[in-house]
Amino acid sequence: MEALSPVKRYNLEPPSEQDVITSLSRLFKPEEVQQLWTAARSQAGLRSKGAPLTMDQLTNALQQLKLSKGLAALAASSLLVRVKSFHTLSHLNSK
Repeated sequence: MEALSPVKRYNLEPPSEQDVITSLSRLFKPEEVQQLWTAARSQAGLRSKGAPLTMDQLTNALQQLKLSKGLAALAASSLLVRVKSFHTLSHLNSK
């Protein structure tokens, strides 16, 4: 599993599964959030909960969520931008 740490220069924390839940919770009722995210995780092949998701796992689940329609797809797109931004800034910061 990759060790993710904040990009200190930009004070940017790595995106997390909790960020997804928080984002979806702004748009949907709790039971809808649970249903959407559980389905996305399952479609990405992530059956068990517990360990934090790697960046690749989070990306895969978000790509599955993006296949949803409406606000869930919009939230997934937004979070995927954050994942890509974090990845890019991490890479630039390590040079």
